[in-house]
Amino acid sequence: MNYELIKKDNKEIVGKKYEFSLKEGEKKEVYSTKYERNPKIRKLAIQIHRTKCMICGFNFEKFYGIAERNFIEVHHIKPLAFIGEEIQINPETIVIVSFIENKIVYIVLMKFVI
Repeated sequence: MNYELIKKDNKEIVGKKYEFSLKEGEKKEVYSTKYERNPKIRKLAIQIHRTKCMICGFNFEKFYGIAERNFIEVHHIKPLAFIGEEIQINPETIVIVSFIENKIVYIVLMKFVI
């Protein structure tokens, strides 16, 4: 099909005009530092706090059932990448968040990093 991105009232809309294709999937090598997570801390945090998001209150266990517990996210109050070294963690200090709130947490955190 033939499409063109057209601006109308400062909004991009798609209109028919000409054939095009865009490339995607270029291979790039990336080197980074990864801070390993201890799966026992996640498990203990969920046992302590259950599966209710501490931000929005959504309860994964009630809504989806016990089998879907792995959809809940766990966060350190201060991200490990900000600490930069191996530390002792008390599972009671881990924050339980839904996958939606998890995205928002990262967006907010990145505003402070960049």
